[in-house]
Amino acid sequence: ARGGEFLFNKRIIEILVTDNQVQGVVLEDGQTITAKVVINAAGPGSAKVNRMAGADADMKITTRAMKQEVTYLPSPTGFDFEEHGLVVSDSDIAVYCRPETGSTIIVGSEEPACDPHIFVDPDDWDDNFSDQWTTQAWRQAQRIPTLGIPSRMAGTVALYDVTEDWAPVYDKSGIDGFYMAVGTSGNQFKNAPVAGQIMASLIEYCEAGNNHDSDPLPFRLEHIGRDIELATFSRLREINQDSTFSVLG
Repeated sequence: ARGGEFLFNKRIIEILVTDNQVQGVVLEDGQTITAKVVINAAGPGSAKVNRMAGADADMKITTRAMKQEVTYLPSPTGFDFEEHGLVVSDSDIAVYCRPETGSTIIVGSEEPACDPHIFVDPDDWDDNFSDQWTTQAWRQAQRIPTLGIPSRMAGTVALYDVTEDWAPVYDKSGIDGFYMAVGTSGNQFKNAPVAGQIMASLIEYCEAGNNHDSDPLPFRLEHIGRDIELATFSRLREINQDSTFSVLG
């Protein structure tokens, strides 16, 4: 609607930078797209894209691709979880659950310390279920004693793009014109519209000559009338060891 164009199934092999200013990108088919602004929103591939641009040199917060499994279970007999189930984040058993169509219960991990965190190459990883699927099913069964555990696994195996403290990076980089909306893990899907507004405001602010590192841009949340400090999502922030970001995904 605003004149944007999508290029699907196009792989970037180079990000052009001259005198610390981004110039555009080169595609695998040889096409060069010139641009004074490039935004890394590559999800699990974000670390590779940052390295490609040389934008990771000054980052205190980094991103990695982490394997993530979500377990699908049928509702127990006599109870329609799709109709009557709740979204529950249950830290005692370290899983969350939510209803899904077909009276299905979706169960995911809250990433307790006792579970392995499997970091992978986003271009070469095993997308099969592991014992984690069964672990999550059994944990949910502690809350629903009549829950049946099917012999055939169903669910989703995909990747999160995570930072050390699970909070995202919405920031400029050390390369002029190169911006990042990365490290969104499993919690930022619900914030996608406001994340887009944040990035647009940030880019306008920085491209107008302002220094977001030394004078961070505040952002107004128009629906609730509050300001947030975008320095919270800086690539230069200290790691928050007590981050309370949910991994509900």
